[in-house]
Amino acid sequence: MDDKIWLKNYFLEYKNLVYSVAVSIIKDAQLAEDIVQEVFVTLYCKADHIQDINKIKPWLVKTTVNRAIDFTRKSKRVVILGDDFFEQLQDKTSADPASDMDKRELSLEIHKTMDMLPPEMKALVFLYYFLEIPQKEIAEDLGLAIGTVKTRLRRARLALKGHLLKRETGIITSEKGGVSHE
Repeated sequence: MDDKIWLKNYFLEYKNLVYSVAVSIIKDAQLAEDIVQEVFVTLYCKADHIQDINKIKPWLVKTTVNRAIDFTRKSKRVVILGDDFFEQLQDKTSADPASDMDKRELSLEIHKTMDMLPPEMKALVFLYYFLEIPQKEIAEDLGLAIGTVKTRLRRARLALKGHLLKRETGIITSEKGGVSHE
């Protein structure tokens, strides 16, 4: 019997996390699946050298982020989230159609804005806000100082806010007949 049977359990436990991280960065489901496979094959090859089994999850997250970022840099592709990406992340649906429409419009604006962020910031935003991984754990997983994570998240929030305000101002301006009153 293979002494690496525990890897199957880790694969089953963490494959969705690895996939979510990969697809949040590269925005391509098939390529994200390739990254998942690559990450777990690498884990399998390095299994004999693992000293602390508790560090596997952080290693998986860090390796996935690095592979996905490397891929986006090498391919120099512009990656865009699907229109339904954020809707898929929502657990609840409202009985109010107008509220649902507003949420969908906001989701579209947020995902368009997130696509403007550098891959490193996109990864942090996704890990913190959508997977709800604590900042300290993100820092440990990615081998970054907690201050670096906080700073990058703050910069990402400011960038998102700035882009969203510009879009909102553009919408308000166009509603006023194209004349800016600011």
